[in-house]
Amino acid sequence: MMIMMRAGFLFTVVSCILWRGSAFHPTGNAVTLRKHTVSFPSSSRVPRLFSTTRTTTTTEEWTPKRIHNTNWFRSSAILLALVGVGNVAPIPARPSALIHILSFGTWFGTVFYTTFILGLTMFKHLPRQTFGKLQSKLFPKYFSLCSIAIILQIITLRFLPLEVTNLVKGSLGGALFMTLFNQFYLEPVSTKVMLERYDLENAEGGQDTERYKQLKSSFGKLHGMSSLSNLIALIGAVVYGYVLSSLLL
Repeated sequence: MMIMMRAGFLFTVVSCILWRGSAFHPTGNAVTLRKHTVSFPSSSRVPRLFSTTRTTTTTEEWTPKRIHNTNWFRSSAILLALVGVGNVAPIPARPSALIHILSFGTWFGTVFYTTFILGLTMFKHLPRQTFGKLQSKLFPKYFSLCSIAIILQIITLRFLPLEVTNLVKGSLGGALFMTLFNQFYLEPVSTKVMLERYDLENAEGGQDTERYKQLKSSFGKLHGMSSLSNLIALIGAVVYGYVLSSLLL
């Protein structure tokens, strides 16, 4: 009965979150409508029922962006619901262990693949600005996935037969802090600086301005801090993986 109550509570919370974010706003963001009219050359044989004039593109915003329609807010709400369910009654050990090991594998695999394979491959084979713009779309999803995976491990940790030592707290806590720091500060700020720098690079004489030099220096510092934070999180994953392996012995 208690398990059914927990499942029903979680289902209700998740359903409300998804309905609130998507029932009237399919993408969760501002929706843009565009109207296009086909244009024909004046010399072509076109029936009179078709217009030969071009209509200008118009845009109309349905609704402004709101915080409750963002993916990170929905994810946080779902995680808080999981925490609430776990406090009502303990989650059974086997489901907890399954969630824990899958979360760890997803986290470690994502960080390792992105750091050593995906990023380096794209950097070598894509134009610099294309690479940077692609990364600006991937990184928010990357850090969100990592932070969710770490939080799931922390939630299910107390239901496992594993001693929560200072090493466990330091590895998971430090990795979570660095990931959130990257997600909510370093990545948005560095992306903003990078895109402004690209605009000056594409403008005539933009690279000769003092502003361009400031942006170049700022981006180098932010990128270095972001890479270091990501490396610390990866070290935390390796350390915790070593601790977790003790359950296999």
